[in-house]
Amino acid sequence: MINIFLNNLIKKLTKSHERVKTFREYTDIQHVTILFDMEDLSVVQTFVETLKADGKDVTAFSFASKKSTNMQLPEHFQIWSRNQLDFWGIPKEPDFKKFKGQKSDTLIDLTKNSSSVLRYLLLHSCADFRVGFNHNNAKLYDFLIERNQEQDFSYFVNQMLFYMKSIRTK
Repeated sequence: MINIFLNNLIKKLTKSHERVKTFREYTDIQHVTILFDMEDLSVVQTFVETLKADGKDVTAFSFASKKSTNMQLPEHFQIWSRNQLDFWGIPKEPDFKKFKGQKSDTLIDLTKNSSSVLRYLLLHSCADFRVGFNHNNAKLYDFLIERNQEQDFSYFVNQMLFYMKSIRTK
């Protein structure tokens, strides 16, 4: 029931969502927000380290229905859990306000089975350049990369980085 409410809200927001599409060269990217599935944590950690080595400020968000207490992640990884959601499944104000207040110029959506919470965050991101491979909501992204399901996910993430570095806007 709760998920139904949030999914209906997401559909409504998606239909009314309008933004000016933007492209950004890799060298111009400074602040990156990453949305990812918990099952891909190790690949995303490597990806984040690569971006940080290139001088990017990175924050990665995921949602886990059960938060593991033994998971030690750097502070730039934000794993949201059920206790950070209200009754309707919408992120509670303090955490949501922190997300919306991020000065992110680029959002990279690495989710394959995006949770409703991560889709809600995507719709509220202030990033003006959005990269992803979710073809169901192509209007939400500026740059879509086709993902071959037969390829390893780490291969796909490396290809995404390669193509992002290839973008020229001038």
